[in-house]
Amino acid sequence: EYVNLRLVAVYQEDADFSGTAESDDRTVRTGRTDAAHYVQVTFTLGSQYTVNTNDGLIPLSSVRAGEGQFLSGASMEHKCLQWAGIDGTFDGGSLKLFNQTLGQTCAPAAAMCTSPSAIPDSFVSFNIPLGVGVFEGLGSQTLSNQIFVDLAVNAVDA
Repeated sequence: EYVNLRLVAVYQEDADFSGTAESDDRTVRTGRTDAAHYVQVTFTLGSQYTVNTNDGLIPLSSVRAGEGQFLSGASMEHKCLQWAGIDGTFDGGSLKLFNQTLGQTCAPAAAMCTSPSAIPDSFVSFNIPLGVGVFEGLGSQTLSNQIFVDLAVNAVDA
């Protein structure tokens, strides 16, 4: 078994080629702002486990993510409850822009907060939305901005 976290940034396509020395000949660029950020969590689960059909493999109420230098100081939030609108904190304007960004033809087809109903190949992939523009200008070589994820895996030993 292994667990992998990947921070994904999807940028808006920049289709404005009106600047100096720009050409629209077979060129697609990305805009510099308003990136939609999400964390893709992947892991394997032993073949002896199956999905708990009552609550799903990953209960949405268990999914928390946050940023900080250390876990103890990270601002952990229930991202999937926000995404589903259950606690009402995922900003509506941000949600619209997030969905528009992920809806581009050049963007990955990534479903957010969708707990797998089956795991035939023992490989699990789960996407957690973080928001729009979350990391603009926050690049760090000192690891002062880290992402932390906390979630429960609800599997049945067959």
